Amino acid sequence: MTQFAWIRTFLLMFAGTLLPAGWLSAQTTGTIQLLPSAPAQSTITSESATHVQTKTIPVQSEDGKLRLQTLTVDREGRILGLVAPPRSYGAPVKEVHSEIHVLTGEGKKIATWKVDFHAHSINVAPDGKVFVAGDGKVARFNKEGKQLACIELPHIANLLKNNTELRKQAEATIKMQKENFEKAQNNIKQQKAKLEAKKEADRTEQENRLLKQYEQILKSYEVTAKYYETQTADKIMASLTSRLRIINGIAMSDKDVFVACGESKGYGYAIWRMDHEFKNPQQVLSGLGGCCGQMDIQVSGEDLFVAENTKHQFAAYDRNGKPRGRWGKRGTNSEGDCFGGCCNPMNLRCGLKGEILTAESEGIIKRYDTTGKFLGLVGVAKLQGGCKNVAVGASPDASKIYFCDQPGSRVIVLEKKK
Repeated sequence: MTQFAWIRTFLLMFAGTLLPAGWLSAQTTGTIQLLPSAPAQSTITSESATHVQTKTIPVQSEDGKLRLQTLTVDREGRILGLVAPPRSYGAPVKEVHSEIHVLTGEGKKIATWKVDFHAHSINVAPDGKVFVAGDGKVARFNKEGKQLACIELPHIANLLKNNTELRKQAEATIKMQKENFEKAQNNIKQQKAKLEAKKEADRTEQENRLLKQYEQILKSYEVTAKYYETQTADKIMASLTSRLRIINGIAMSDKDVFVACGESKGYGYAIWRMDHEFKNPQQVLSGLGGCCGQMDIQVSGEDLFVAENTKHQFAAYDRNGKPRGRWGKRGTNSEGDCFGGCCNPMNLRCGLKGEILTAESEGIIKRYDTTGKFLGLVGVAKLQGGCKNVAVGASPDASKIYFCDQPGSRVIVLEKKK
């Protein structure tokens, strides 16, 4: 067994988810009236869709290392594609950059904006400013691509700075890891010493093999020992809060910025609200369930919409997290107002008149009105299934729908049927 294999073994042993004209895909103003959902509709087919797939637009960095992760569409109809390293389940990738590719509605690249961190989410505010979030940070750009601000999200910074209990947990983790490592190291040393105490002529062939393996393990432990020498409470705290640093969704109203991220304990998701200057952070929702690191949020007026994919529904809340309505249910083949698959809808988008587009990981796009009533199938994008970000947007006149094909690193375009 190689040295790296023994390191891996040790770590495994001890190492502690027809649209009306004027429909906009960008965030919009106007409070909506929410009523109970309508009864399920009859089975829908692609023939009943209002839009049909016409082309695809490849989107990636020039060297091909950064690929399309999600997208949004601004009020001018420009596609804003977030091109970055893949979003991990454990922690953001350090010392990398991301890009925003600005495209015309026809797919021609206009500009590339650089983002100096591992970005996970992007959205457009009602005033046209672009917000990008990831790695516990958020940046704000104007429509021309000039970065106006970039800060550490305050709720994460405050947690790292002021959470005494978290620091105690980190210190206890370091102590436990070191003790376990020392026990394992001493055990191997003792086993090795027993074999070395035997005369070489008296050792069996198996014992000689074990002796060589013990020597390899102890060499790998020298590397591990250096790792533990560099461990600090701050590093462990950063690891414990790594899920908080992955920003699964960002959405803005006229006065609020909402971000969705993991929680420091457990596997649920929380939503935080702050102002446009990134001050006055307040947690408004917690314990939300999301599949495969997906938790999309959008805003219409002052209401927050959440794609609660593990419940096969989407929900609306006021700015303080009070429920306003829930729609959708589990169904076969995503027929009618049902959502199929293991966890859908994955993504959504709010429109000017409060209408909602929902996107499923199998490429299905649907439309609901302001009361939660199912209005029909918008279209079906051709792509592989499986849990992933399937962000959706629309041109200002709703003649084109843009769908994020994350595995293919491309934008799928669906156009309104003539």
